[in-house]
Amino acid sequence: MIARGMLVLVQHLIRGGRYGRGRVTKLGRLLARFEAQPGRHFVGARARGMAERVARLKRELTEAIGEVRACAGCAEGCVTPSGYFEGGRCCGTSTLEVFSQGEVRAIKLAGVAAPREPAAGGADEAGCLFRGPTGCSVEPEARPTKCLVYVCAELRIELEDTPRFERIQGLRQELDDAFAELERATA
Repeated sequence: MIARGMLVLVQHLIRGGRYGRGRVTKLGRLLARFEAQPGRHFVGARARGMAERVARLKRELTEAIGEVRACAGCAEGCVTPSGYFEGGRCCGTSTLEVFSQGEVRAIKLAGVAAPREPAAGGADEAGCLFRGPTGCSVEPEARPTKCLVYVCAELRIELEDTPRFERIQGLRQELDDAFAELERATA
C-alpha cells in the first residue's frame, strides 16, 4: 500500500515533467520500500542506537575520504550505464539493488529521511537515480552502506598515498561491521 503523501509526491514529479516517467516510477518503488519498513517507534532503543551509529559512520567515512580525483573520470569510455557520465563508474548500478530492504531499514531506523528526488541532470540510462553529472545527490547518512565502503582499485591507489588511509580503512571496516550487526539484529 502506498502512502497518500508519497503518491502525491510521485504524481507531482510526473506532472512537473522534470524527470521522465521511468525515473519517477523507480523513485516510487524506492519510496514504497521505505514506507514498508518499520518506523523508529516500532523498535527498541538498542536498534535505534545501532542505526544512528551506522548513519554517523557514513558521515565520518565520507568526510575522511574527502575530495578525490579517481572518481572524476573513472567511467570514461565505459558502456552505459556505468559510462553514462565520465565519473562514478560504480554508481551505474540499479537503485533498488543498492537500496536493499536492509539498507532502507537502517536509514529509516536512524531517523534519516528517504531521498525524495532523482539527481538533477541524471537519466534512466545512468544507473542509480541519485547519480548525476556531478556525482551522488544523496546526503551520506541516506546513502547505502555498500556505496560508501566500496573502493575500486584506482581509488585505493589514490587513498594509499594519503596520510588518512589507515583511518579510512578503519572506518570502512567499522561501518561494514556495524551495518552487518544492525541487519542481524533487525532482520
